[in-house]
Amino acid sequence: MSMKNKFVTAVTTAGLLAGILGSAFVPSAKAAAGVLDATKTTFAETNELTGDGLLSTTPLQLVSATMAAVDEEDATITFTIKDSSNTALPAGSIYTAVTTGPIRIATGTALVSSVEGYYGGTSLVLEMAASSTTATGSGTLTVSVGGGSKTVYYRAVGATSALTLTNKGATALAGGKASEANKIELAVVDAAGFALAVPADADVTWQLGTGSAGAIGDVVEADDDGKFSLDTTACDAATSLTAVGDTAKSFIVRAKVGDVYSNYVTVKCTDNGQFAKITGATASAKSADVGGTITVTFTVQDGFGNALGYGAVVDIVGAGGHELAGAYYPTADAAAGDTKGSLAAAGRTGDVTISTVGSWTNVITVDSWARNAYVVYTLKDSDKSTDEAQAWTKTFKFASVEPAGDEATISKSKYTVTADFGTIGSRKKISFVVENVATGSVVTYVRKANVAGVASYTIGRKGTFEVYAMLGDEVTDSVVVKR
Repeated sequence: MSMKNKFVTAVTTAGLLAGILGSAFVPSAKAAAGVLDATKTTFAETNELTGDGLLSTTPLQLVSATMAAVDEEDATITFTIKDSSNTALPAGSIYTAVTTGPIRIATGTALVSSVEGYYGGTSLVLEMAASSTTATGSGTLTVSVGGGSKTVYYRAVGATSALTLTNKGATALAGGKASEANKIELAVVDAAGFALAVPADADVTWQLGTGSAGAIGDVVEADDDGKFSLDTTACDAATSLTAVGDTAKSFIVRAKVGDVYSNYVTVKCTDNGQFAKITGATASAKSADVGGTITVTFTVQDGFGNALGYGAVVDIVGAGGHELAGAYYPTADAAAGDTKGSLAAAGRTGDVTISTVGSWTNVITVDSWARNAYVVYTLKDSDKSTDEAQAWTKTFKFASVEPAGDEATISKSKYTVTADFGTIGSRKKISFVVENVATGSVVTYVRKANVAGVASYTIGRKGTFEVYAMLGDEVTDSVVVKR
C-alpha cells in the first residue's frame, strides 16, 4: 500500500455535529473483530495535530502529479473513535464504499476518484486518491458515524503550472564578486495556485536574457532548496575607465522546470570600487539623547554612474584612496573624564565592503550633553574616476540632549506650542528651539514660564516647523507645527 503523504488527525473530545450526507460504508468481508455501534459513537468538534496531521480547515494533500495510477492510495486521515464509555472501538473492522452501514462518506466529492475507510484499532482511517494526474483544487468530504459527522478538507495537487523567480538580495553586483548566498529564490505553483515543493537543483535549467552578462554556469546551485546565488564570474570587472568590463550590462536570467519558464530577474553589474565616486552623506536625525546614536549614510557610485554594487570595496583610508576623516565636537574633556561623543570605527577607519547597494554607514554616539554638538567629515578625494582630487567637507550639527524629566511635556494647539516643566520651571526662562523643516534653519525663542512652570510660543510664519523646549538640561520631546 503506497502512502506518499500521510496526515493524521486525532479527534479527542465529544460533541456531535448534526447531519448525514452521502453514501454509506459497511464492514466488508475483511471485518474480523468487533462491531461498530453507531448509536454510541461520537465525533469531537476540535481536532488535535499529531505527527504530520492537519487541522479541520487545513487541506489534505493528494499529490496527483506523481501518481502511477488514479486508483493508487495516496493519502490518509485518521480519526480516533470511542464509544459512549470512552472505550476505543475494537480493531479489525474494514469498511468499503457501499450504500448502507453505520459509517457513511459523502459521494461525488470533487477531484477524488476513490475513498475507502477501515477501522484500525483505535482509529477510522480514510484512504483517498486524486481523480487524475492533472487534478488540481480543493474540496470537502463529510464523514458520518451514527448521528455525528465531520468535515474533512483536502486538496488535489497538480503538476507545475507557474514559476516565480525572486531576487531577495542586492540589485547590483560588483565585477568579479559573488552575490549574497541563496538570495535568488524559486517558487512553484500548480494550476490552482497552490504552492508546490521546490524542484531539485538538477531539475532546474537556466536561460540568459538578451544581452546578459556572464553565462548560465554563473548560477550557483546547492542544497535542492530552491535558492540560488551568482558566482564571481557573473559580472566582469572594469580594469580601466576605457576597459569597462560588464559595467554597461546586467546579469539577466530565468529558470525552467519541464516546459514551464519563470520570469527574468536582473542584477546590474558595476565596477568593483576602484573608480568609486562618493556623492554625498545624510544624517538620520538632528538630535539624540545622551547615550543615543545618529547614523550617517554615505552614498557612492561606480566610475560609470551606477550605484556601487554588492561586494565592491571602497578605499577610504590610506594614501591614494579617498582618505575619509571624521571628528566629533565638542572634543573630549580629558581632565573631567568626559568623552563628549564618538564616531564608530566601522565605515570610517577601514576600507568599506559594500553590502547595501550604493551606500555604507557610520554611527555617531552621543556620550554627554552639549547644546550645540556637531561632527565634521572630510574627504581628500571623493571621486576616483577623475585625475584631479575632488575634496569635500560635510558638517552635521545636532542637539545632544538629556531625557526630559517626568514633569517636562510639550503640546500644540493649532499654531501655539506649550511646554510644561512643572515646579522646576516656575517663573524660569524657557527656550523654544524652532527648526524650519524645509530650509533647516534653527532659531531659539525665549519665553518666561508662569508660576506653574508653563510657557507658550506661537508660530507666526508660514511653513512646517519642528519645535522642542529646553530648561537647563531638561529637554522636551518635539512637535511638528504646520502653518
